[in-house]
Amino acid sequence: MKRLIQFLKIGIVASGAVLAILHFIPGTDFPKILSYLVTLVLPFGIDFLRLIGLKMSKRIEVAYLLFLIAAMVLGIDLDWYKLIAPYDKIVHTLSGVLTAFGARELIDQASGKPDQLWFKALFSIGFVALVAVLWECYEFSYDQITGGHMQELIKPGLEDTMYDIIVALIGGVIGTVLAFPPKKSQSK
Repeated sequence: MKRLIQFLKIGIVASGAVLAILHFIPGTDFPKILSYLVTLVLPFGIDFLRLIGLKMSKRIEVAYLLFLIAAMVLGIDLDWYKLIAPYDKIVHTLSGVLTAFGARELIDQASGKPDQLWFKALFSIGFVALVAVLWECYEFSYDQITGGHMQELIKPGLEDTMYDIIVALIGGVIGTVLAFPPKKSQSK
């Protein structure tokens, strides 16, 4: 399993590096330099989680890396989202499945340790994200059913939705920091 993980990481990083180099060769059409650079970094996401004390199984790490290949390398970097009509919906569905399994592993780590600050913060921000997404689903449904304009109050459609979710998450992070301040260690 460890070799497979290394192989997948090397493959993803190599694809990002090759595409980034191709971006600078005159006459080629590889315009997404930021995406290629992100492709160099994302394979190490699980390693970052380990650095901050969260552990993920090798199975989740393989699934994450395969997801990166599907979403980043094929989807964005090689334009499969544009070339294959249902590809976006398939990848987003897979992201939900993968996230649920990742959440299961985090819950298992926190089991029996309800005072884990990282888990309280993650749950809090996740709950904010869930409520924000559900509210945006309500706005969308309301507009579709009634012909209303809830999603066009500031900017039309997607921009309004994304701004709403992003500011809700920013507020959620601020609220989480205020609601769960780190406990001061007591010296004896």
